[in-house]
Amino acid sequence: MTIELTMLAWSTVLLIVLILTSANANVMAMGMEWGFGNRDEPSTVTGWGARARRTYLNHMENLLIFGLLVIVAHLGNVHSNLTIMGAELFLVARIVYAALYIAGISAMGSRTLVYFAGLVGIIMIAYAVLTAAPTAV
Repeated sequence: MTIELTMLAWSTVLLIVLILTSANANVMAMGMEWGFGNRDEPSTVTGWGARARRTYLNHMENLLIFGLLVIVAHLGNVHSNLTIMGAELFLVARIVYAALYIAGISAMGSRTLVYFAGLVGIIMIAYAVLTAAPTAV
């Protein structure tokens, strides 16, 4: 398995961790009965729990783009230092971003800077894919 696919797998594990973190916050705020029920009443979780939900939703959006590019790169046999560094940068940035967001740390735009670092990782992979020499079928 390529490093890029490994980074995709770990990014997916991060999504699972973030979803579980958000679910745990909801159960802590709303109770186990709400958690096992139909959840007709919306969650009233605030603070870190609400940030955990926003973090996992944000990660899902970014993971979709990252995942598609990694799969296209893999299927197109585009594997280079650029795709490797892009994939590693994406995962590290997303882990740091999640920790900062859930902790409520946004001093001096730190969370925004880390978000853009992950975006740079995506752009690196996109560039490598889009500039790869086309092959005949």
